[in-house]
Amino acid sequence: MSQLKKNRARIHLFSGAVIMLVLALGFNILLTSATLEKLYVETFISKNNVVAKDLQRNLETALRFGKSVDKFIGMDKLILEARQHLTSTQKETGESGTDEDDIVVFITSPDGHVVYSSSAGVVGTDLPEATRLPLVKGTQTPMEGHSVEYKGVYYLSLPVKQDFSKKWMATVTVAFSQKQVKAMLRAIVMKSINLIAAVLFCAMTLLIIFLRSLTLDPNRSKKSLRRIKFKISAAFFIIICLAQITLNLFNLFEFRVHFLDVSTQKSVVMSELLKQDIEYLLAKGLNIRRLIKMDQKLADIIAVSPELEGITISDNTGRPLYIASRHGMRNLTTSENNESQDSGMLSVHNYPDYTVIQNLLNTRKSETGVLAGKLTIHISKGFLFNKLKAIALDSITVLVISIFFFVELLILQRQLIERQITGDTRVHREQVHYTSIRPVAFMFFFGVDTCISFLPLHMATLYNPYHPLLGLSKDIIMGLPISMQMLFTATSLLISGAWCDKRGWAEPFLIGLFLSGIGFIFAWLAPSSLYFLIALGLVGMGYGLSLMAAQGFVIAHTTTKESARGMAQLWAGVYAGSICGGATGAMLADRMGYTPVFLVGGSILLLLIVYTFFMMKDAMKRPKSATQTSRPTSTEQTRPSSRKPSVFSFLFNRKIFTLILFYGLPWYIVLIGFMNYYSPIYLKGIGVSQSNIGRIFMIYGICLMYVAPYISKIVGRAHDKKRYLVMGSFIGSLSIANFYFFKDLSGVVSVTVSILLLGLSACLIPVRSAYVLDIHITKQLGGGKAIGVLNAVLRLGQVTGPILFGWLFITMGSDSGIAVTAAAYLLFTLVFILVG
Repeated sequence: MSQLKKNRARIHLFSGAVIMLVLALGFNILLTSATLEKLYVETFISKNNVVAKDLQRNLETALRFGKSVDKFIGMDKLILEARQHLTSTQKETGESGTDEDDIVVFITSPDGHVVYSSSAGVVGTDLPEATRLPLVKGTQTPMEGHSVEYKGVYYLSLPVKQDFSKKWMATVTVAFSQKQVKAMLRAIVMKSINLIAAVLFCAMTLLIIFLRSLTLDPNRSKKSLRRIKFKISAAFFIIICLAQITLNLFNLFEFRVHFLDVSTQKSVVMSELLKQDIEYLLAKGLNIRRLIKMDQKLADIIAVSPELEGITISDNTGRPLYIASRHGMRNLTTSENNESQDSGMLSVHNYPDYTVIQNLLNTRKSETGVLAGKLTIHISKGFLFNKLKAIALDSITVLVISIFFFVELLILQRQLIERQITGDTRVHREQVHYTSIRPVAFMFFFGVDTCISFLPLHMATLYNPYHPLLGLSKDIIMGLPISMQMLFTATSLLISGAWCDKRGWAEPFLIGLFLSGIGFIFAWLAPSSLYFLIALGLVGMGYGLSLMAAQGFVIAHTTTKESARGMAQLWAGVYAGSICGGATGAMLADRMGYTPVFLVGGSILLLLIVYTFFMMKDAMKRPKSATQTSRPTSTEQTRPSSRKPSVFSFLFNRKIFTLILFYGLPWYIVLIGFMNYYSPIYLKGIGVSQSNIGRIFMIYGICLMYVAPYISKIVGRAHDKKRYLVMGSFIGSLSIANFYFFKDLSGVVSVTVSILLLGLSACLIPVRSAYVLDIHITKQLGGGKAIGVLNAVLRLGQVTGPILFGWLFITMGSDSGIAVTAAAYLLFTLVFILVG
């Protein structure tokens, strides 16, 4: 290879690496910014919540002393003070774009009618229904707090209740413009731009240094070329991963600084409000040692402020008088309490950076005031640490998902790497390897699953209560999109298998992509629920055609020994695309709304047609014969059959029937019933957050993405594949048994281990296809058609799994239901060993 060609190859490799770097960082930034934006908005709202809660307490105190909301003398003064605190808080934080007119305080009746407001023009009107304080489901009790964004304005609402009856008397609502939040986010983004530029520059410099030191020589041995290819892939992986890790660490550090700053600001506002109340009492002539129920008031503030560790009021000598903390409260003004040994239990940590101190002045005798005592608020370091730990977990999750995305890009890039280091483009183009389908499967599922997380929610937005579809209820209609998609998917799976056998994998795959892409674009344009369902029927039809055709590609380009490895590579791409596409779609929906995401998904699928046609055109040759039934093996030739068996004969073949009844259906019932149905309900019931539930479920996908291809290499060399199917079933039954025996020790750990075991069991699922393809009747029927029929039948297990688990738990209870499931699954496995 001449020096000119070597330099050109380096430039091509560098260009490909830079494109991957930009895409990987862009994907990371998309996920991170959406996550952090939500957190920054929450912290912004929480600052205003401090003032709103103080107004709520003042109103409830006044009601306790007999005042009425309708005839509340002094309400205007309370609202004005609250608004002043809100506007001063924003100005002190240096947030540009803040205007006094951007913040409005409302006092409304429970039905949303405005009784008092800082904006006189809205008194007597009603707040929009979407902004009102919602009720706890199934009751007439209002939620304790609620915030919602409506038409560019955030509404924060708190209920005002009577002391003893807890009757809902009024609602405190604070409304502030979205532009304040956007101004804050804009400032944070500007800080990130310089870092992103520096990260890009450093990564590109490292890539240049590496490629300059790389020796490209196509005349080396195959082993040396493999080593060079590995070296290039590893270098790209390390450099781009380091770039992403750097970006995530910076974002985490920035949020830590912001969160500590916000917590300090909230504590300052609390201390000022409390100082104002205490100094009012001191100015009326009360002694600081005679503040009745002050310890109770401090405890009430602590109870609704998780970021506070404790509050202390001391006299002018520094001697504590009133203490409240997470462990209790104490009035130390009496000699008995002051000498109590238990008071030491209420001591709080005094960290200078986590402490706010206010001087309490008595202005009764002097306008400047005489020091009467000190108010000390201690911020909870433990709360901040736990919050940052949760954010760190979110950052790690984002990093892992973005690495999934990058790894699939790297696999796609490997084709370019091979061509550049060998310098023989034409030869390598004509060589089709079964791993070529993995990046295609990744992009296919990336596009399809962009909308998976909000299909029922979008259907709800199209629901017309005055003209409901077929007269059905809203809850039923919300579930129709998934049912419609699955119905057409099951139908097209049967069609696609036979189509692949007769005319090759390319036609059904490309037509499936076209139908799915057009279906998503129709869904984007759908004006009603009926048109939306029709659009998703198209998506489901295309989805089934392309999914089965992708498996047909593996069948056509693998030998018997390679089929398990080929299927494992396919499903690795499928799960990577599903995880990345689902996460991306959810983030985009938060930013743009549901509808535009359908256009994004459809565009990806239509562009994939172009990629597939140009990059895999040499793999699109039709089968030599429509009746071709055998695949090449190294040890045997299969005799062509004069007559094809029927689908009925195939399903009731002894090996196929026992595989379906005693292996396939039980496995899918356990997978969908336990993992998708029971586990989320159980974890939510023991208090696990939705984010952590999602992270636990990612374990299953990771197993199929990165463990399954390595297991398949081992299995592919084995002559007897049934033993691996049995092994998968035993691991599956062990997952249920593990949960049954160890859930009382730790529910989270037991579910995590069970899902890991299910993931390992699923790693052996590609063996099922290889096992079926080795059976004589499969070769007679046609591999594509046989796999399509088998997949369609096994979907019954996915449908019945949740129903069966729900029935078992209703009739027997969860413990007995889990035990019966584990025992039945093990029994079916034993029957499969003996009969299959």
